[in-house]
Amino acid sequence: MKVKNERGSVINRIFKDNKYCWLAFGCSAVIMLIVYICYSLIPFGDVTILRMDLYHQYGPLFAEFYDRVTQMKSFLYSWNTGLGGSFLGNFYNYLCSPLSIVMLIFGHKNMPEAIATMILLQAAFSSASFCYYLKKSFGEHSPVTAAFGVLYSFCGFFIAYYWNLMWLDAMVLFPLMILGIERIINERKPALYIFSLSMTLLTSYYMGFMACIFAVLYFLVYYFGRYNITDTTKVLEVYTDPDGKEYSKLKDKIRYNSFLSDGITFALSSVAGAALVAFALIPVYFILQSCSATSGTWPENVKSYFNIFDFLANHLASVTPTIRSSGTDVLPNVYCGIATVILVPLYLFCKRIPLKEKIANVLLLGLIYFSFNLNVLNYIWHAFHFPNDLPYRFSFMYSFILLTLAYKAFRHITEFSGKELLGAGVAVLSGIVIIQKVGSKNVDETTVIISLLFVVLYTLIFYLFSTKKYQASAMAVLLLCCVCAEAISADTDNYSMDRTKEEYAGDYQDFRDIKKELDEIEGNDTYRMELTSLRARMDPAWYNYNGVSTFSSMAYEKLANLQEQFGLFGNYINSYTYNPQTPVYNSMMSLKYIVDNNEYNPPLNNKLYEYVGSSGKFHAYRNKYWLPIAYCVNSDITSWSYDSDNPFEVQNDYFFRSTRIEDVFKKLDIKDSYFYNIDPISIGLDTGYMNYYKTSADTTGTISFTMSTEKDQNVYLFVESSGIEDVLISVGYEQYSQNTSREYVYDLGVCKAGTPINVEMTVKDDVNSASLNFFAYALDDEKFEEGYEKLNSGALNIDSFTDTEITGTLNASEDGIIYTSIPYDEGWKITLDGKEVAKDDIVAIGDALLGVKVSAGSHSVKFKYTPRGMMLGLGISAVTTLILIAVAVLLKKRKDNRPQPVLAASENVAADTASSDTAEADSACSSDIAATDESKADESDKTE
Repeated sequence: MKVKNERGSVINRIFKDNKYCWLAFGCSAVIMLIVYICYSLIPFGDVTILRMDLYHQYGPLFAEFYDRVTQMKSFLYSWNTGLGGSFLGNFYNYLCSPLSIVMLIFGHKNMPEAIATMILLQAAFSSASFCYYLKKSFGEHSPVTAAFGVLYSFCGFFIAYYWNLMWLDAMVLFPLMILGIERIINERKPALYIFSLSMTLLTSYYMGFMACIFAVLYFLVYYFGRYNITDTTKVLEVYTDPDGKEYSKLKDKIRYNSFLSDGITFALSSVAGAALVAFALIPVYFILQSCSATSGTWPENVKSYFNIFDFLANHLASVTPTIRSSGTDVLPNVYCGIATVILVPLYLFCKRIPLKEKIANVLLLGLIYFSFNLNVLNYIWHAFHFPNDLPYRFSFMYSFILLTLAYKAFRHITEFSGKELLGAGVAVLSGIVIIQKVGSKNVDETTVIISLLFVVLYTLIFYLFSTKKYQASAMAVLLLCCVCAEAISADTDNYSMDRTKEEYAGDYQDFRDIKKELDEIEGNDTYRMELTSLRARMDPAWYNYNGVSTFSSMAYEKLANLQEQFGLFGNYINSYTYNPQTPVYNSMMSLKYIVDNNEYNPPLNNKLYEYVGSSGKFHAYRNKYWLPIAYCVNSDITSWSYDSDNPFEVQNDYFFRSTRIEDVFKKLDIKDSYFYNIDPISIGLDTGYMNYYKTSADTTGTISFTMSTEKDQNVYLFVESSGIEDVLISVGYEQYSQNTSREYVYDLGVCKAGTPINVEMTVKDDVNSASLNFFAYALDDEKFEEGYEKLNSGALNIDSFTDTEITGTLNASEDGIIYTSIPYDEGWKITLDGKEVAKDDIVAIGDALLGVKVSAGSHSVKFKYTPRGMMLGLGISAVTTLILIAVAVLLKKRKDNRPQPVLAASENVAADTASSDTAEADSACSSDIAATDESKADESDKTE
């Protein structure tokens, strides 16, 4: 019976004592379900929640995560994307949410549904977390706190970035972290802060960085908003000097100084929170050193982004969310409910809230405003980096502060007369009318109408609260209903969900069937392959094959640079996508199979590729000139010139440096040209580097070049120009088109001797002049075969291949370099003939690929990967855990002897009652408004 009673107590503490937290949770979950119904999400239709990076990045990565868990693969390294890379980095950057366990329920093919469920739960837990914060910080628990929880969970940050689910855990944990800071100051209990900070850093080290900045600011604001710097933790012993003056010793003032004591506790707790997750932070730090995320430069000039009028207007309901960093409408996502817009100004006029607390909070809001608006501060907040898109990623912290101030004002609503509340409502209404009249960047008619409606509703509700004529619990429920109605009506139209499940996963089984066939042929799944047309940038992760393409913040930046030099579609920093490439490239990157899934591409050259089989739209071809992941090349490879804008010359020079065979690609001469509304081009036709100018501005122009080959040859094309809109390619009677949003090598297939090859390029209407790089090259089959045989003679014979280790043997015909298509990473340790290779003998080929100096003769080779800093991080985390356990045990033993705050014994003693002039002491006011049967937290809830 005793056990049952204890269990019952635990259940009461979790559910009954927190019932309004669970009410907030349920309300937010229902709101998200309504959103899903409106957008016909599965199971209410066939639409998925996937969009933008969630479609291209996170969705495929979660699918790979599922495959790694269920197939017991390594979390340290993955060969799936980008030729290989640290999976640990992707895991800690994107996948480390405790809610990731949901994916195990849904499975790989149902990953879109799993992600939608995770986002719903994160919204619900955010609401519950904020409600819990209000309960513990203010000692109040009612439908009102649930309503404010809903406002927090559906703030502008969530509406704009709900699909960046790796950031939402920080939003859930943030109220707990703030509560932990308050407990350090008020009770000197750091456990909650340490836990919440460490979990924030673990689930998203990036958001954790911003949370750390805010934690320091909030510590100062909260402390000085309530206490003085001279306050002490106990009454100091008083001495009398010879003149009869009383004094306290300086050492006692320092020893028992409340600010120093709390500050040291806060600092040590912050260090402990970070050290607990050093096993993740230190490896990630090293991984980031090779990524674009750490390549930012300090702004040369200070500049602002927006005016305060537009910023204030962005607090209204149903404003257009900001997602892009470029354009004229880039504003922070700061909306957090119309009730907040009314209540925050009232906070400033609450007489029972101390002036110094108001000043501290206004200064904090001002600092965050300038952090949004000034490039230097914005750069610091975003971990010394300007985001490519998705700006103002810390805006939910601003919303948190606004909501806490609004709640404090609501607790004092009875201070205001009906006329004053009406005046506040009219003032906000007038502001909205002015915004409509003047105009603001993200405000439209819908924003104005919805905002006006809810200003009227909230003003009425606040008035009814202040009169005390109606039951407080009924009014609290009315407020909660109004908040939920606002979240549904104001926010629903600002989500974006339109990608169907069939589009995303409809062909998954067909691919798995052809992949299974190839695995059976090879006897393993360690070979590389690629699709000729990728739907998502991270298709290798989604379909679970070892490929070239990638799109990840953790991608090797220098490899992304090199891949674009090769002529891949990419952004030069963290993304590159495979399209049918040259046989030189395919051999370099160890692509054993090409799976053609684009019926509009020219057919693959059967001299280079052998058909294997098909499944649905996927047609597999074996690369006849495949090379393994490592092989010997000439030592001249270290002098390879890879920084040309001409991808064929980059590949030519690689082939020459590796084999001493020149000109494996030969440039085709332009034999004829045609220009419409373009001044004739005469300079650059022989080199491919040209400039063009329109004859008549702001109208369409056309450039057309014609070439041919002297014999049957595979021809490749590369067109690069910011002004080109479309490229139409004609090879005899066959026509093809190329998307030029980003340039890439285009395989024209085998062109018969003398057959005209015409390339027609349409110039955009709004581009009147621009540069043009136009390169058409043919492959010399004989030279390619000769070079291939040389390289293949020094190929690595693989004995074993795992995620983190490769072993094999090779024979070097001369002193040279072992070239590998493994991305350069200092985590790789290489052993030749049982001896570890010195760092000086490991080279970065093309500044991006792993290479090893080797002497002539036969060698056994071993590549082994261990993330840098992993062992150090594990050690720090283990020691920190032991220290915290020891401290906890010691403090428990010394509990009775620990100095306690002295209550009201001296006006200079920091204690709970020292805040008798603060908002928290105003319980009489708040109980009149929000009191229900549960308006005060149950005493049993204080024992957690």
